[in-house]
Amino acid sequence: MSKKIAFIGAGSFGFTYKLVSDILMKKDLFDCELSFMDVSRERLDNLKILLDYHLERIHYTKTPQYTLDMEEALTEADFIIHLTKIGGLKASEKDMDIPKKYSLYQTVGDTCGVGGVSRGLRTMVFIENMLKTIERVSSPEAVVLNYTNPQQMNVMAASRVSKVPFIGLCHSVQGTTRQMAKAVSVPYDEITYEAAGINHLSFILKFERNGEDLYPLLKEKAPELYKTDISTDDQIFASLGRARIDFMNRFGYMVTESSQHIGEYVPYYLRTPELRAELDIHTDIYKKNIAASTAKFGEKVELAREKKLPLPEPSVEYGAEIINAMVTDVPCKIYANVINRGLIENLPEDACVEVACMVDKNGVQPCRYGKMPIQLAMLCDAEIHVHRLAVEAFMKKDARYVYWALLADPVTNSILTADEIKSLTKEILEAQKEYLPGFSVQGI
Repeated sequence: MSKKIAFIGAGSFGFTYKLVSDILMKKDLFDCELSFMDVSRERLDNLKILLDYHLERIHYTKTPQYTLDMEEALTEADFIIHLTKIGGLKASEKDMDIPKKYSLYQTVGDTCGVGGVSRGLRTMVFIENMLKTIERVSSPEAVVLNYTNPQQMNVMAASRVSKVPFIGLCHSVQGTTRQMAKAVSVPYDEITYEAAGINHLSFILKFERNGEDLYPLLKEKAPELYKTDISTDDQIFASLGRARIDFMNRFGYMVTESSQHIGEYVPYYLRTPELRAELDIHTDIYKKNIAASTAKFGEKVELAREKKLPLPEPSVEYGAEIINAMVTDVPCKIYANVINRGLIENLPEDACVEVACMVDKNGVQPCRYGKMPIQLAMLCDAEIHVHRLAVEAFMKKDARYVYWALLADPVTNSILTADEIKSLTKEILEAQKEYLPGFSVQGI
């Protein structure tokens, strides 16, 4: 019996197309049913143009479903791929622009800090509704593969409101290890690695070839940041980025998030315009990313109209691998975001952590890591307190927890006073109130 895969937030610029292509490259998934839901008819229509061409040329014979109705898309679904951006660019611009009035600058603003908490609150409201709908109309064995940030808050909230398996997925571990392999000129298939931490603040804790530690070579090759123009002299290290190399030199390990994003997790890199310039960190890149993604998606749609779109290469995303392993019982190893429950000993039990997982017909099964280096656990722990408070704010609809979350945030509290954080909290909640039913700024 074929499986049904539902994409919620399917109008995501190009990402749905990438995942569909990956899925249909798997021979045992080629007969699956596909359903695509988005709140925008225009985005769905563009996605249909793109997919109609692709599905025709690979001889996929079933008729996909395109709908504005989430319940229709979720009905009898076995796998749900969650891709929503609640509030879209307009809401995200508020998350970025309001803090700037307080001299608090962000780069991406989707996972941590003010932007991450605000986006998390909007998304958790949606996720609860989606999960309750899945419980009513989807397959009893339905699994959610979540690509929507902030992973930690979303996974933690999902675990509080539903028993539907909710697996957080990212490409930062597999992307970073590929960059590291290039940096030391070692073929990727000769690399062995281990990673652990939280999403976007996970660390490559083992990096070897044939039992040889490659970190000494990586550190030897890393240019001296304050003497070398990385953007022109070394394109490999440009992709790793100055802040990440600086972080590795200080803490001993490579972090999995980009140099542009890592500054939002730790209080060292976004403090002043001069420091940001020195490390080549740009604020508001979320807007630029959206603009670039919109343009790129538009180009793909036009190429599909003209029947000139090249066939895509397999991506490094885990979605298709997970579905294939669960359907065929051919196991695979991935990295996923799951509730800790002892997986990383020196992080809180209820935290969402990113660890290696084995996948087969029994689902996604996290592997215990043990203790991670204490200096890295310290950085993760600071973020986890923010996540816990934000999830508590969602569960209790109590704005005080939003204020406490931002007071705990290591970047926010390194730049703003407690009174400034209070004022900012009220302004953000007021700006996003249409997405946050039941929240009130009273009592902060």
